[in-house]
Amino acid sequence: MQNLNYIEIGKRIQIKRKELKLTQETLSEIIDVSPSYVSEIERGCSVSSLATITKIAQALDLSLDYLIWRMTENNLNISFREIIKTIPEKNHILYFNLCQNIAETLKNS
Repeated sequence: MQNLNYIEIGKRIQIKRKELKLTQETLSEIIDVSPSYVSEIERGCSVSSLATITKIAQALDLSLDYLIWRMTENNLNISFREIIKTIPEKNHILYFNLCQNIAETLKNS
């Protein structure tokens, strides 16, 4: 499992906030934290709670997958290929079957 890169998360927050023409103060009001805390998050100096990250994602209309891992529809296939490279070839079918089962479960939930 990858470690979280708080600096990259902060950059994604800052970029989207600026795209939306929001100030740190405005975002801080929306998510109910101080403007200085938003600044710390954007600089990667502060580790935020999942609740705060979720509020930020909602306020900026970002998915948590994108915000935390930079996972998008465009790079999903690359990520799956990288994962399968780490698995012994004899287990590729098992990995595929697990993914299928998870997908079926998610479809029905």
